[in-house]
Amino acid sequence: MARHKYSTSYGIVVKTVCQKIVIINRKVPYCIQSFYISLHKQKYEQPSAMFQFKDVQELFEDTWLPYMKEHDLVDYKKYLDTKCFEDYFDFPHGQLRKKKNGLSLTKIFYDAYMEFKEETGFFFYVRQSDIKNFPVVTVEYKGLDDFTYQQHYFIVNNVRILTKINNLKPFIPWNDDSLIYRGLIIPIELAYEQFVFQQNMKKDMKHILCSNYFENLYYITALSLNNNSEESENKDSDL
Repeated sequence: MARHKYSTSYGIVVKTVCQKIVIINRKVPYCIQSFYISLHKQKYEQPSAMFQFKDVQELFEDTWLPYMKEHDLVDYKKYLDTKCFEDYFDFPHGQLRKKKNGLSLTKIFYDAYMEFKEETGFFFYVRQSDIKNFPVVTVEYKGLDDFTYQQHYFIVNNVRILTKINNLKPFIPWNDDSLIYRGLIIPIELAYEQFVFQQNMKKDMKHILCSNYFENLYYITALSLNNNSEESENKDSDL
């Protein structure tokens, strides 16, 4: 996901009938992800399916590390020390390519669903008629880069079947999400503990997405979010 001074994105939190939840585990920190994107833009030779960061570590430290900001240097050191770095565990989400006002929530959901599949490596069956009933929870926080992030998550409960997507390509593009993330299906309690621990680094409140408390308290659904947006736009047009 691109990082901007103010970033708005949509994602999906999937919980299964057996009390598990789908999260992503970052393989590398943001600074290395940005480096990979630069290699993609430079049309650098694509890595094989067996690629590891150490294969380009020397190039990274010679050409990229000298220009990194302090928070990225700290993150990179944590990575080298095999410690938890920023967003080590997260939920899949993607930045909106267009303003929300020009998109239906069904389109936004399917964009988020595509991001979910690419980042986690899993997919599940969903009916279009169900989308309007999914609760939507919003978290807003300031990142370690002092940027403000607003993320909206569709909450999809009681999923029965999650299928693993097999990627058998011999070579991988540098901008492929499989170089950055691995998808995990873990008990909700464990995910909650991991996200609570990460609050020590950044107060992003992601642990609340592991609970149904907030969505039941306010019960904001995709349909009501869309209706509120339309009402706001109508009021603006009356002024």
